[in-house]
Amino acid sequence: MRRMLSMTLVLAASFAGAAVAQEKAMDHAEMKSVETVPGETEADGVGVINSVDADKGTVNITHEPMPKLGWPTMTMDLPVTKKVDLGDIKAGEKVDFRIKLGRDKQYRVIEMKAAK
Repeated sequence: MRRMLSMTLVLAASFAGAAVAQEKAMDHAEMKSVETVPGETEADGVGVINSVDADKGTVNITHEPMPKLGWPTMTMDLPVTKKVDLGDIKAGEKVDFRIKLGRDKQYRVIEMKAAK
């Protein structure tokens, strides 16, 4: 009986770990499958910067849920506009940010600063 319980716990932990890994692996390319709230083109978010690519003008961020857009917690690459100074942003930093939907139907970071 104990062996069966132990195996059940191991399997449950494995499935939970896979679900968390899948959520963390979600990237912006998969956003086409995530429904957004109709009519919403801008939203504020809070997240942690995982990496910054100043040459490409992108950040990889793990953000908290964004209810205005109907987005769950995700890790994704987001392009930033030229207004955002990536020289001030570092990996591991918690940030407040604002995104806006462009004419090309891609969200971009239009504002970003260290979280309060």
